[in-house]
Amino acid sequence: MIRLLPVLLCLFASCATPPGGGGGKAAVLSGTPSGNQLGTEISSLVQGTTERSGRRVVILDLRNDTDRAIHFAWGVEWMDKTGKTCPGTPSEWRTAHLEAGAAAPIEIEAPNPKAASWRLLAVEMAD
Repeated sequence: MIRLLPVLLCLFASCATPPGGGGGKAAVLSGTPSGNQLGTEISSLVQGTTERSGRRVVILDLRNDTDRAIHFAWGVEWMDKTGKTCPGTPSEWRTAHLEAGAAAPIEIEAPNPKAASWRLLAVEMAD
């Protein structure tokens, strides 16, 4: 069984259906991806938050902090105010590719209005 390390524990946010950056849409994976866990290789910077249909939406940049290209899958796990995982998470897994030092914008949306915090999960995939 593959353990998925949180790439980032971001404070308050909310969404889970994002396109990838870099000029194209990210592929959606069925099931849980397998591969190496990513931890410090990818960082994020929250660009802003908003609300859509009563649910939080977070806009952030994912950045490859390594000196090599990374092909990976990512998903979002949402928790309510008590820390309990929200139903339907993690979100769909999406693929992305980032060159060394590159960044890509993503948008995540909470699965429901009770989602208060989130954790981004990432797994490196074979090229």
